[in-house]
Amino acid sequence: MIVEHLFMGGISFMLPIYIMWIVVIFFTIKFLLNYYSENRDLKKLAKQNSLIIFIGSFAFLFGLLGQIIGLYNALLAIQAAGDISPALMAGGLRVSLIAPLYGFVLFLISGIIWFIFRNLIKE
Repeated sequence: MIVEHLFMGGISFMLPIYIMWIVVIFFTIKFLLNYYSENRDLKKLAKQNSLIIFIGSFAFLFGLLGQIIGLYNALLAIQAAGDISPALMAGGLRVSLIAPLYGFVLFLISGIIWFIFRNLIKE
């Protein structure tokens, strides 16, 4: 399903969002390793935590950009075709939501991670 969504949602927008997922996972693991190490640097941890929320929010905005560009091109095609079926329009709208959905889920997860790590740094 993930590979199917990669191509269905548009590889030019989905691939960077998938890479952002990997980067958030990487920085989460790196944060935890640095937090539980003997020489803990709070400034470094705060920077890593800021990167996590930034990448998550950027993924959501990037997904929205993909949706807007896709809908713009779809509306151009509809205008050129004249009349289309409602089922075709619904299928196109469903596909246009794939990139923002993946970006929004990453944003939610990175927001939760950011909140938890922020409270760990304050202790």
